[in-house]
Amino acid sequence: MDQVNKAILFLVVIETMLEALHHIEVDQTELVDSLVMLGFDPINILYETNTIRSFQKVCRAFAELDLTDEALSAFSQE
Repeated sequence: MDQVNKAILFLVVIETMLEALHHIEVDQTELVDSLVMLGFDPINILYETNTIRSFQKVCRAFAELDLTDEALSAFSQE
């Protein structure tokens, strides 16, 4: 998966997790699939860790993406 698509997937996961934190019903199947694609253990993220800690893990991983100027330019065009 290229960096731009990975960044977009991270943002989708972050948005979904924010909805869950606000007690809005989310599609957990889609969330599990996305977490797996990003390299996370969905059982740990969704059920074994405090929700806000899980959210922090995902946000940190997003922050650590090494996006080049080209990727950032492409990202802004998506």
